[in-house]
Amino acid sequence: MGSSESTRLTDDGQLKFSPTFCDGGRTVVYAVHDVPNRVSLVRFDLESGRKERLYPEMQVHQFDPAFSRDGRWHAYCRSSGSPQMLLIVRDRQEQAEAVFTPEGARSTARSPRILPDGSRVVFTLSAPGGQQSCPVNLQGKDLRPLTDSAGINVWPDVSPDGSRIVFSSSLGGHLQLYTMNADGTNAARLTESPVRDMRPAWSPDGGRIAFTSARDGNPEIYVVNADGTGLARVTAHGERDDFATWHPDGRRLLVVAERGGESDLWLLDVSA
Repeated sequence: MGSSESTRLTDDGQLKFSPTFCDGGRTVVYAVHDVPNRVSLVRFDLESGRKERLYPEMQVHQFDPAFSRDGRWHAYCRSSGSPQMLLIVRDRQEQAEAVFTPEGARSTARSPRILPDGSRVVFTLSAPGGQQSCPVNLQGKDLRPLTDSAGINVWPDVSPDGSRIVFSSSLGGHLQLYTMNADGTNAARLTESPVRDMRPAWSPDGGRIAFTSARDGNPEIYVVNADGTGLARVTAHGERDDFATWHPDGRRLLVVAERGGESDLWLLDVSA
């Protein structure tokens, strides 16, 4: 796992995606391929080790969980036919649900993030003409694309103060990290790599961005300062490390790591 101190959190080996902390870091919610034909959202209590499906009665795929800062709002993506994916925004207080349905049977919504002020959800919309980063309100209305370049503009994440968005774009020919203002203006390239830089995640203090890149041969986790300086490799292993997300303390990263062909959650110390 490289030079960072690491703790293995799960040992079931099931294929996992997009973990995120909630409840102040006491629990983790992630997507897992837990039955042959379904991906489910699972809540994992870090203290007790208890795992439970978030939606035990649901028979369709669920991906990409996200929570508002106060925990009231929960966004995720849900399959509706194949390959269409819907964006779901749940009010956990009122037990109400809003749905954004992309136009077109092959269009998808993925990778939602709720803005720090809880006002909107930014996500990736894949539709004819490309993949764009877009926000909607909490009712799944008022779609406002932030990017409009042909190709791929995906995996948006929002800075803790809500002023900037980091995303991965093919604007320069292959996927690199860019930042832009929250309204889509002032886009600037953050990383330079001959291969894909993907799935950026902003640190709680706004100073650093973690991401996945295969720039050194296979998918590993890297951290870079928000101004593009100070690039550092976090993991070093022959198998895949991916889906980095920050612990609320800002000193640790939760990642999905493949070891011996099995996929599990690991917590890495990146405080140094």
